[in-house]
Amino acid sequence: MKSLNKEPVPMTEEQKFFFDLRGWILLPGVLSEEEIGTMKAEAYGVDEAEKFQSVNPKQSFQGSLQTLLDHPAIAGVLSEILAEEPFLSDDYYAFRCENSFITIRPPGWSKKERRDGGLPHVVRPPQQANAMRYQAAGGKIFAGLTRVVWELEEVKSGQGGTSFLSGSHKAHFSFGGPDRYRPNVSDSSWENSIRDMMEDYSCPAGSAVIFTESLVHAANDWTNPDNPRCAVFNCYNSLWAQWHRLNLDHDVIQAMPAKRRSLFRGVWQIGGENYAYSQDNRSL
Repeated sequence: MKSLNKEPVPMTEEQKFFFDLRGWILLPGVLSEEEIGTMKAEAYGVDEAEKFQSVNPKQSFQGSLQTLLDHPAIAGVLSEILAEEPFLSDDYYAFRCENSFITIRPPGWSKKERRDGGLPHVVRPPQQANAMRYQAAGGKIFAGLTRVVWELEEVKSGQGGTSFLSGSHKAHFSFGGPDRYRPNVSDSSWENSIRDMMEDYSCPAGSAVIFTESLVHAANDWTNPDNPRCAVFNCYNSLWAQWHRLNLDHDVIQAMPAKRRSLFRGVWQIGGENYAYSQDNRSL
């Protein structure tokens, strides 16, 4: 599937089954080679020889990378797991985007460079109910905080992609740490067992991974010697809740098409008339 299709691709019954079962799905080879080349140039933002220097996280909302925000391959999936029937429309999105950043990791990059040291973590501990938690009821998925990772370079299993403890998004018991409110596995005597149970993926450049942030997931050392990791991480939520502060200027949003702008409108629904983005109606 390439991105010539402008209409959102509906989530299939098979994808619903595996997303509900595992908490994540992989959409391999979504982007064309031309799109990948253009987006990588924007993401790296430097000459090839200097590929690994830092980039501005706001770049992920601009240029051709902006089209990843509501790419047809993910828009239908996000509508299925984040939206509700009364709010669906061809003119605006029934879910929001609240955060985006670019990750570039050269061969040899260590998870120790992260503030959390690559600890398996979730948005909130798995045994607790809250607005960001995964739910499935009445034949409908409500995925709360959801992340889409666009892999712009090849990813090989066991060599540094994001890993997941499949099924943990529906866990009802603590993961063994001393603090039941801690959203990571630090000080858990089960940490090694948890890591052993985690799984990852292989995919070509131009693939998308969609997962609920209620799923235990972790960063890993990038040991792939053939290419760096270059990925765009976009985070989405329902119309009813917000986790991240928006990291995007009004002028950048205002330059987007109207439907894409609706991804950044304010978080309120009383009266059911919150459709359009404006400077006075934006998430903060």
